[in-house]
Amino acid sequence: MTTAPAGPLDGAAHTRPDGWLADPLTTDPATAELQAYVILSRHHAGEPGPVRCLTARYRTAVFALGVPPRLVLKRHADEAGYLGEVLAYELLADEHVLPDLHRACDTSRTLLVDHLDEEITLAGTDAFDELVRSVARIHTASARWQPEVAEAMSLWHTRAALDSPSPDWITRPDDWRRLLQLVTDAHGPGHVPLGHLDLKPEHVRRRADGHLALIDAETLRPDITGLPDLITLAHMADQQGHPSPRWVRHAYLHHVREFGAQWNDADLIRALTAFAAATGLHSLYGAHE
Repeated sequence: MTTAPAGPLDGAAHTRPDGWLADPLTTDPATAELQAYVILSRHHAGEPGPVRCLTARYRTAVFALGVPPRLVLKRHADEAGYLGEVLAYELLADEHVLPDLHRACDTSRTLLVDHLDEEITLAGTDAFDELVRSVARIHTASARWQPEVAEAMSLWHTRAALDSPSPDWITRPDDWRRLLQLVTDAHGPGHVPLGHLDLKPEHVRRRADGHLALIDAETLRPDITGLPDLITLAHMADQQGHPSPRWVRHAYLHHVREFGAQWNDADLIRALTAFAAATGLHSLYGAHE
């Protein structure tokens, strides 16, 4: 088994067995760049060069296109990972919280998105509050979907999850059901619990239209709820020494209410503790205090 490093979701994170990916990507940047040139010529003709490899991992590779960079090419080894990221861009297309998606190619499992180079410093509370607001916008996105999108995603409603068995990775099903009921009460029975963002300071950028954006959407899922993201925000604040976890929770509460959710502080704390109990999470980093 491959051991995941300790992080904000330590204890709740799950490892994959070694060799789970049948056809991993190269981790050599030079080889990855050569492969990217071939992919561009075959599947994204006319896009700018040169290509510069930003990361080369066995699951994904990321490349900057052009000088100065104008676009990002992202390649997936795993089809499910690719389809999940494409879905994230589709579900959040009207929220202005991700880079704009220009094209996706199922054959090469690649996406072309805007290159965002303006990094955001989260040292001040104003910037951190803007991040919390963007996360709250993502968590409440299903309330603003067009009817056809909402219908297509109806299998992921929290009400449907309450009527189904708990996932295999849940260690305490009663606490998981308690969490889902609290989420349903706060957001309504038609809520799709988007969450599990890859929240890191280096993933926070500024779009050309001024909106704050997250540059990595591959981990977003419609079945985990937004609670792990609130916990990760508290962990990020803890790592940099401010703002306080209580401030983070109250800022989140303010913004999800702004977007129509009916959370109150007591129920949000109950949901956090239920998530930790259900998943085996080691720490809430003070988000419940």
